[in-house]
Order: sequence, then C-alpha cells, then structure tokens
Amino acid sequence: MNYAPEIDKELFPMNPKPAFFQQLFLPLYLILVPLLSFAIALFVPLPVEAIALLMLLVPSVIAILLTALAEGGKSLAELLKKLFQWRIHLKWYAVAVLLPVGIILAAGVLGVILGWMPTLQIRIPTPSQLIFNFILVVLIAVLEELGWRGYALPRLLAHRSPLSSAVLIGITWGIVHIGLRLAAGRPWLPTFLAPLALSVIFTWLFVHTQGSLAMAILFHFVFNYSPQFVLSELPTVQVVWAQAIAGFALAFILILLFGVNLQRGSAKR
Repeated sequence: MNYAPEIDKELFPMNPKPAFFQQLFLPLYLILVPLLSFAIALFVPLPVEAIALLMLLVPSVIAILLTALAEGGKSLAELLKKLFQWRIHLKWYAVAVLLPVGIILAAGVLGVILGWMPTLQIRIPTPSQLIFNFILVVLIAVLEELGWRGYALPRLLAHRSPLSSAVLIGITWGIVHIGLRLAAGRPWLPTFLAPLALSVIFTWLFVHTQGSLAMAILFHFVFNYSPQFVLSELPTVQVVWAQAIAGFALAFILILLFGVNLQRGSAKR
C-alpha cells in the first residue's frame, strides 16, 4: 500500500547516521517500557501513589537514555527542545482543548444512557483539589508524551503508516496501563482499550500539527484534567469503560474520514 511520502520523508525525517541503532533501539523501547512498568507494579514495595509516579517516569527516562546512547547529545537536545515548541496555529490549540473535552462529555452522556448515573452534572472541586490535580496532570502529560509522542511515534512514522504506528504505540501504552490496574485496582480490559483508542486520536493530531509534541501534551492534560468536573460521580470501573467507548467511537470516525494516513485525501488510498 502506498503511504503519503510527506509523512515518512519530510515531517518525520530520520538521521541516517545511527540508522542501525535506531532500528534496534525502537523495538527495545517498546519492549522495555512495559516490562519495567510491570516490574515496578509487581515488585516495588511502595504505596500506590509512589508506584504510579515511578511508572510514569519509565517512558520518558527510557526515551532519554536510548536517544543519548543511539543518537548522541544533539538528538537528545532536540528531543527535550520539543517540550518548549509551542508556536503553532491557534486553531490547533482549540482542537487540542475541545476534542478531549468532547470525549469526556460524551463519556458522561454515555454514563447517563447506560444508567450509571442519573444526570450529567458539572461538579467544581475545591481550589486545593484543582491545584493539586493541575500539577499532577501536567506531570503525567509531560512524562508520558515525551516518551510516546516525543520519542517513539516519530521513529515509527519514518517507516510505517500513521495508523499502524498508532496501533503499535496504543498496544504498548495499553499494556503499561494494565500495570496501573495491578497497582491501583483498575479493570484491566478498558484500562488497556482506552490508550489504544487514544493513540489513534493522538496520532491524528500529531500528523496534522507537523509532529507537535506540545499539542499532544495539551490534549493529554485536558483529557486527564476534565473528568473531575463531569465523571466524579461514577465509580472508577464505569469511568474507564465510558472513556474507552467514547475514545473508540472518535478513533473509528477519524479512520473512516482520513484513512490509514490519518490525513486529508488518504481515506481512499
């Protein structure tokens, strides 16, 4: 199948010098991250909060180490510089904010339809909760996105279609989240499925913003910060299921509209 050449060669170019190491280290990344996450969840004798924080560090720390080993200090500096590249068209800021809010609202409506809660209500947490959650969610978004969309996705896009890249990352990301289920008692199936669906949406946003890590971080932040206003009355099991279902609905729509390249004009390819 023919994929749009601009995705592989222009938006996400690879440095040819360390090509052998890049080919070796990318699968190593996709193996190491879930293995280390599971090891932390199963064998580290710490409180759940500390375990979750350690697991969040794994994608970014492994990305930093492998980039430094395989590609050197210049590539590592480029990876970290992506965290500060926020100059992008305003419409994509709107997309990165409104799209995750829409998913969460859809999850709330789904909860009402399924009888999991009586009505869709907006709840405002206390100022201290808002501040604490803000700091926590920013940390989560930055640490996860530096690894998944900062390191892994551009390297997959150099050789694969956006959809297959999204599925590979989604499966690995979902497995990592199953480790969170082991640590925090979440249901394993929707915990795995939600990242798989979100990975397609993240990749769609990524290829439409010329590989903007900043927009991925913003989307991730809003998606994780919004549920406290809408889904706080639902038990954790139902929250995760509602998010997974709403996420898959949007992911399928994007695939139908944009095809395997998740870009305009690729749906018929």
